[in-house]
Amino acid sequence: MNGILAIDTASPRFAVAFENGAETPMVLEREALQDHSRLLLSALEEVLAGRKRAVTAILVITGPGSYAGVRVGVATAQGLAFSLGIPVFGVGTLEAVAAALGAHGREVTTIHPSGRGGFGAQRWLDGDSIGALSVATVEALVGLSLAGEGAGALGGDEISPAQRIVAAISLVRAQILSGARPAGADVTYLREPKITVSRRNPLAAPTG
Repeated sequence: MNGILAIDTASPRFAVAFENGAETPMVLEREALQDHSRLLLSALEEVLAGRKRAVTAILVITGPGSYAGVRVGVATAQGLAFSLGIPVFGVGTLEAVAAALGAHGREVTTIHPSGRGGFGAQRWLDGDSIGALSVATVEALVGLSLAGEGAGALGGDEISPAQRIVAAISLVRAQILSGARPAGADVTYLREPKITVSRRNPLAAPTG
């Protein structure tokens, strides 16, 4: 029996899922309320329903996305994987969006808010990436076939965290079941976070 636990904290709403063998994944999507860490742990307990020892691999969305949210998700996934002695697999936010869309047979640009009015963007054709991950303005996205968070307001396909996490499971399921060694789950940043240095002590190292 193979149990896949999946975590997506790239958005203000987060999603967790648990797929146990041939069962349809159990999925929960919740509002984070700027408290991913506390709410994520309770959601994981709920979705697992006492089946923690049935988890044989963990999948986490690695970004781009909410700076604090993605860090919490990746750190939680890595901590659980270490404690259980199981592998952790990483899937990029925009890769999961493309998989959720079923982008075969069309060219699409997947997007995700990157802050400061911009979007992380990547082009896909027939389900394969054909461009590097970049930061795009709203003006640069006008007229493109779009999918992802915020795409609905721009005339594209809105993709929820729950849709992303189910699609991400489908992307790595074959690798997990074959016993493939994961490439890792490093956080993907589009730009460095904006950090304010204390005026009281300008030489103090920033935290967080």
